[in-house]
Amino acid sequence: MRSNHFRGDFKVAVLTAITVLLLAGMSFAQQQINLSAGPANTILPDGRTVPMWGYNCGALVSGSTATCAALNPAAAGGWSPVVITVPTGQDLTINLTNNLSFLPVTSTTPNNVPTSLVIVGQIGGGLGDASQRTTTTSPDHSNAQGTTTWPIAGGPGGTPPAQGQRVQSFATEVAAGATTATALTWKAPRPGTYLIESGTHPSIQGPMGLYGIVVVTSAPTVNATTGAETAAGTAYPGVNYSADVPLLFSEIDPVQNNAVNTAVNTAGFSETAVWSGQTGGCGSPSSTTYNTCYPPAVNYTALYYLINGVGFNRSNAGASLFSAAPSTAANPVSGSVLVRFVNAGLRMHVPSVVGSQTGAAAPGFSLIAEDGNPLPGVHRVQSEVFMAAGKTYDVMVNVPAAGASALPVYDRELSLSGNATERDAGMLAYVGINGSGVPSGVAPVVQATADIYNSVLPCSTAPCRTLTVSDPGKGLIANDVNVYGVKVSTSPSKGTLVLNIDGTFTYTPNAGWTAPDTFMYQANGTGPTALVTLNAAQLENASGIVMNNTSYTSNVATHLSIAPPGILSVDKDNAGYPLTVATSTGNAPVAGPGLTLSVDENGGFVASVAAPGIYNFTYKAQNSQGIVSANSATVTLTFPTPSNLQVAVVDAATKVPIGDYRYIIEEDRTFYIDPTKT
Repeated sequence: MRSNHFRGDFKVAVLTAITVLLLAGMSFAQQQINLSAGPANTILPDGRTVPMWGYNCGALVSGSTATCAALNPAAAGGWSPVVITVPTGQDLTINLTNNLSFLPVTSTTPNNVPTSLVIVGQIGGGLGDASQRTTTTSPDHSNAQGTTTWPIAGGPGGTPPAQGQRVQSFATEVAAGATTATALTWKAPRPGTYLIESGTHPSIQGPMGLYGIVVVTSAPTVNATTGAETAAGTAYPGVNYSADVPLLFSEIDPVQNNAVNTAVNTAGFSETAVWSGQTGGCGSPSSTTYNTCYPPAVNYTALYYLINGVGFNRSNAGASLFSAAPSTAANPVSGSVLVRFVNAGLRMHVPSVVGSQTGAAAPGFSLIAEDGNPLPGVHRVQSEVFMAAGKTYDVMVNVPAAGASALPVYDRELSLSGNATERDAGMLAYVGINGSGVPSGVAPVVQATADIYNSVLPCSTAPCRTLTVSDPGKGLIANDVNVYGVKVSTSPSKGTLVLNIDGTFTYTPNAGWTAPDTFMYQANGTGPTALVTLNAAQLENASGIVMNNTSYTSNVATHLSIAPPGILSVDKDNAGYPLTVATSTGNAPVAGPGLTLSVDENGGFVASVAAPGIYNFTYKAQNSQGIVSANSATVTLTFPTPSNLQVAVVDAATKVPIGDYRYIIEEDRTFYIDPTKT
């Protein structure tokens, strides 16, 4: 009996211990991250501010060892992609709060934009569960074009097959404005590097900035006191690393982002409305519903290129230095560094690491895994790797020798510009290992030089003539060094200034203007400033504009069209000012008898007559200072007698006359062609 009693006590103790261990294991296997999605702004290297949407890491969850951080440590509350790191073999729950709520100025009802989360390559968060998917009705296709590319008047239109629902959110949709976060769970995500992005309207919310990186790994362990690494990390079975660095490649289309921002801040915005530029459509400026829908994403044109949310700034190269962790100068590591490439853009990119070595001192890097899938066999060594949109690659490089500079990373696809105008920008960055820094000589001196424009036309009464500097080669940046963007720091006091980022500007003086006026501009967002002085222009005499007569002969009997510069091609301003056709009262072109005339101010014109013959008109020219020529010029037009040739289009075999028809040389099936019209 004592033995049986002992066994009973033992069973209870064992069951109790197992229960405690199971509960502890369940708690340990659940990793949580607090994340919010909301609007933000990013300031690009040229000083331009672009509206974005982004993720923000929330407070740490007690008992969870998963981490969340901004990929750009210098974002300081501005927009930045995030990186979420999760221990291998454990579930991940992201508590998502949606702050994408926008209150239009003219409304008291906010526009709430739903969102969702997708980890590309992982099932969870509602992805893969059809019941969690959100759809909208397919738009009307009743006016679909027929199958022929040469429809004639009266031809039949197309009859499209029945259209299914269109997906709005591929995963669990989280509404904006909710008071509590929505828990999205992924069961034991596989080890690897993954792109996390919005699963709602991905062509809109992705380019707006809702993306980041998820890393599932057994990270290197570090001594809590000294910071020294005590054990290497394990990226995949059999693949160890001493430190790693995530590098996310992305793009910005400022036009699309501003259009989206305008739409969601417009009263009456509809999340499901389909853009249309037709009359009455939400893309037509004359429509009452203008700007109440998203812009067409097919027009996406990337102008800024980023690594970890930072466009390279040659005057501040240190902002593009990203350090591999846990390596530091005080606690250096040896062995290998895992570089985690992620392409969050909509365009392909080809990252390359300059000066890296791998394995037994071979140049380049070793390909370890693609989209979280370890590559089989011996690791290939390459100097670059092709990455389509959404692609991820893990590559391995050796830790450089002590004292070496940071390793440069760039896009060999040559996304190396800013706003399509600035060189030495875009997808350039540095990987710092063991505290290494940017190579010397990378950050050049920035110099903003003062400018003087003796070009303002004084006036006594409004409206005054605007000074326009539209050529960047004559703008504020033309005489600067390493300046690629400017903004106003001190406005002028005697007129209205509109300064463009490329240094071009317009200036309209106030009535009663007297010289001089000044303003200050700042280079590269936070760079040096320079003074601009505006003086009065020296007016040219009217006799300085030389006018010459000219003539044209039409090929048809009653119509003639001449493109610019047309009649101005034979005229000249001795001071070099550009000329236009004068249109003011008393100076406008005068048509001769029987001539119907329309003259473009750039010198082109369209003339028509009722009968063949010789006709003429006179005109005066005006320079950019507003000076009208003292003399006028005569243009003689000759319209020949018609041949009255009769042309009939008939079928070659039956001789039956052929009616109106048209050919489409390059077919655009997204454009509706009405088959009842020619």
